Amino acid sequence: MFEEWTYVEWLILAVDVVAVYIVFEFLRRKVKRKLEEVELRQRYALHQRKASREKSPSQSEED
Repeated sequence: MFEEWTYVEWLILAVDVVAVYIVFEFLRRKVKRKLEEVELRQRYALHQRKASREKSPSQSEED
């Protein structure tokens, strides 16, 4: 099968492999950045919850 391929088929295969690699890297980076964004949101939300818990008891003591 491969013996019958000309340089055109090999060129198409090489271009396809490069295209798949580029798409894979793009998606990998996109997912990685999205996960970092989600982690930052979770840390911020946790920080906000901790701050509101620390603030709430002191307000009830003042009343």
